[in-house]
Amino acid sequence: MVQATENLTALTVRLVTTGPHPQLSGWDRLGTDVLDARPVAGHADLLSRHIGHRLDLAVPSTLAAGLVPGAVVRLRARLAGGEALAEKRPPPGTFVVEPPP
Repeated sequence: MVQATENLTALTVRLVTTGPHPQLSGWDRLGTDVLDARPVAGHADLLSRHIGHRLDLAVPSTLAAGLVPGAVVRLRARLAGGEALAEKRPPPGTFVVEPPP
């Protein structure tokens, strides 16, 4: 059996679209433009290559509630099963939303 790589990347994204995730109950799928990405100490960084590109992110619906296009979101996410997943229970200060201007 192949062991999954422990990975986590700090992302800054601009929200483009939002809606329910088609396969994950209790999660939303956010279409985002990746503005910045930084490695998280002690973890592999598998998402920085998306800077300047569109990335679909799975985010728990409780965190995605009220987000509107144009908002800038700072969060941490990992790559699992070919999909970018935000932390289910982010530590304080690691999921921050700046409303659109």
